[in-house]
Amino acid sequence: MRQNLVKLTADLDPKDIYDQLIEGDVFTFEDKERIDHEVTRADKARELISVLLRKGPRAFGVFRDALKPKYPH
Repeated sequence: MRQNLVKLTADLDPKDIYDQLIEGDVFTFEDKERIDHEVTRADKARELISVLLRKGPRAFGVFRDALKPKYPH
């Protein structure tokens, strides 16, 4: 898990997937604002994962689907 988290925070730009997470009723605009409050892209990615982990089991599937177009690996 830690290895995947390190890779995600290194690669992920949260703005690439906000729309899908909001449309999928996983994130709110307040969640987006909380994440955007972080300064670096890596900190934003870490905060996105932190918020995601509190959203329940369905959230991971929406997150995974949101990643596919921009992050196929």
